[in-house]
Amino acid sequence: MDNKQQKRINEAAEKFAEAVRESYQSVADRAVDAQEMNAQLTQSFFNGVINNLQSQAEANRSLAQDLVEHQQKQREATQAMFQQSMNAYTDFLSSMFAYTERNLDRAKQDAKDARK
Repeated sequence: MDNKQQKRINEAAEKFAEAVRESYQSVADRAVDAQEMNAQLTQSFFNGVINNLQSQAEANRSLAQDLVEHQQKQREATQAMFQQSMNAYTDFLSSMFAYTERNLDRAKQDAKDARK
């Protein structure tokens, strides 16, 4: 094999090696890009899940607060109704006693008048 042929073989081998290196470099670059995209996609997914959970938690807090407020209003309404019922019953009993007392007073007065 002469020098020229050896030189051409070496040049061809260098070109082939360079092509293989560039090919591997391209594959490696694409793999890195794919990993970065996967990392971003994963981060986006988990950020979306976290945001969704935060929104649901806030909605649950708001719902719980509304429930507490409604229970408080219900308790106040029940207390007011009970108080009104007690007032009405007290008024009823008072009127019964007042009626009895008036009748007793009248009977006493009639007894006095009858003695005179």
